Amino acid sequence: MPENEEKISNANFAKIKSKIKQIISKNDVAATDYYADFLVYPSIEIYDEENLDAGLQPISIISGEFTLFVKQFSTNNQFGSITVKFKGSGKDKSEAIKNGILKINSNNKDFQIFLNSVKSKIINYYQNNCSLIIAEADKLNASNLYEKAIIQLISIPSGISKCDLEINRKIVQYYKNYSNAVCEKNMMIANGYFSEQNFSKTLEVLRTINPESKCKNNALSLMKKIESKIDAKEKEIFDLMMKVYNDQVALEKMKINSIKEIAMAYYQNQPETKINIIK
Repeated sequence: MPENEEKISNANFAKIKSKIKQIISKNDVAATDYYADFLVYPSIEIYDEENLDAGLQPISIISGEFTLFVKQFSTNNQFGSITVKFKGSGKDKSEAIKNGILKINSNNKDFQIFLNSVKSKIINYYQNNCSLIIAEADKLNASNLYEKAIIQLISIPSGISKCDLEINRKIVQYYKNYSNAVCEKNMMIANGYFSEQNFSKTLEVLRTINPESKCKNNALSLMKKIESKIDAKEKEIFDLMMKVYNDQVALEKMKINSIKEIAMAYYQNQPETKINIIK
């Protein structure tokens, strides 16, 4: 990291994030799932700064370059970058940067050309490497890193590779392994709440147990024990849970939602990408 890197204010951090979202959404990227495993992050270089005495209040004028990078989160591979120049002014450098960021045109056709090019690269990457990606996911699964194995495959958009059927089969397999790995721990927690006669918490934990996991029978047994001990609102939840155990369509829907939740939780728990500002 450059020695002259400068920290950015929270306000400007928010403005930069907002500008990136504008650029992405206006170029039809946010509407696709091609970027599920990809990060779009910026770097800002200030190469000229001038302070003018404008009477009562000095003015800071800056010139710089705003660069967007796209990289794959799981592999750290770079898929491209684009740089645009900008100028800004304000009572101090921080305000001048904010002003300059606001002036960046998110409708700039260069952004559209860049993001379309990146999207093509990503599609080609998945088309040409799906077998390799599955092999890497299998290694993660064998190492009991089930969540990472699921993420590895769920990030591949459907319909763009020859591996779709194999990918879907593997995701279901990894999810079952993940469910078996966590269900015993969750059953212990649920039984603990039951022994404390905290039936609401017992029900809450039982909801996390996959009806196709090895804990199915133990979970059903505990559910029967609390059925008469919960209130009317909780009984509605209980009935929906029982439907999942007995209805294949409901079970498949639950499975899909659970897999999506695993992916969302994984990405949300990752540290936020740092924004570099270089003098």
